[in-house]
Amino acid sequence: MHDVLRELGVRSDLLQPQQLVDLDELGFCRFDAFLRPAQLCAALAEVERLLPAATGRGATLHLKGLLAAGPVFDALWLRPGLLAAVRHLLGPEFRIDEVRYRAGAPEHGGPAPRVDGAGGSGPGRWQVCTAIVALTDFTTRVVPGSHLDYAFVAPEGTERHPEETRLVGAAGTAWLVNSHLWHSGAHDGSTGARHAVLTGFRRRDAGTTLFDERPADETVQRLGSAAYLLM
Repeated sequence: MHDVLRELGVRSDLLQPQQLVDLDELGFCRFDAFLRPAQLCAALAEVERLLPAATGRGATLHLKGLLAAGPVFDALWLRPGLLAAVRHLLGPEFRIDEVRYRAGAPEHGGPAPRVDGAGGSGPGRWQVCTAIVALTDFTTRVVPGSHLDYAFVAPEGTERHPEETRLVGAAGTAWLVNSHLWHSGAHDGSTGARHAVLTGFRRRDAGTTLFDERPADETVQRLGSAAYLLM
């Protein structure tokens, strides 16, 4: 996969030193102005077109399969800097789990913090991470450093954790979050749905992924052979 990532323009120097420190110590890093205004508008317009097919789970809307939805969503994950951050966490042997849309409804605060990665991992053994791209002003909550704390005790219900913090960003902001970090949605007082696109990445030796079958030929042709090898 070294050659694949090199072909996609992935280099270690694309990340700021503070981003590397944040990934290691906090469990996440931030990319400001990740999307240009035109990319943001195009993504929102495509989401609106696809929303009739969205499914609801609790107070959250979901759309799956955005990897095959067309080129609009490619810019939300096929980015050398973001992939460099994924490589820093998971090593070069990783693949995509899924590209999906999620929107928390107004006044919905989200569940108690949770962890998506398998227990017992640690530096050099992280299994999964998630890129979150905010399509509207966005808030989520995390407990920084909890990915390193094997004795971490999650709060009950939707209670706040004394060490939690909120990741707040304007539309177009992105975060890469170590999925072994405890995290949750958060109520931010907004009056509209909080649109975001999430891309999951997983080490190739970390078991099954969310893909059930080979991507369609048109998806492979659009993305190219190097990106296809990340699927």
